[in-house]
Amino acid sequence: MGHSSYHKLPRELTHEEEQILQRLLTAVEFPGRPTLLEQAARARVSGECTCGCRSIELRVPDSVRKAEVKRRIPVEAEAEDQDHRTMHCLLHVVDGWIAELEIYRDDSKAIGRLPAPERLCVMSLDEDV
Repeated sequence: MGHSSYHKLPRELTHEEEQILQRLLTAVEFPGRPTLLEQAARARVSGECTCGCRSIELRVPDSVRKAEVKRRIPVEAEAEDQDHRTMHCLLHVVDGWIAELEIYRDDSKAIGRLPAPERLCVMSLDEDV
């Protein structure tokens, strides 16, 4: 992932990034979710993609507990961009720590605007139904 100079890093999540992360962590149940919510509250952006996607690398302080998740991507979501192409939002967890919020379009073109959280269709392979 390339790093941009748009924001001084590390930085706080933007309001839109924070809303997407919260939606991913609250829409469905999955293993490790409560701990990931704790991590998300303390997360800071440590890197940004420069290819036109809106992916961000995340870091959390060591004082937060590790999450017990079953897979690297415990939760993901889809939404339509302004031109009706599908956008994907994936939360990456590495060794129990939130590591990346990956946001990209099916066609790899630049994302015009981040989706409104309520438009995200959230799913987890580990969802407790």
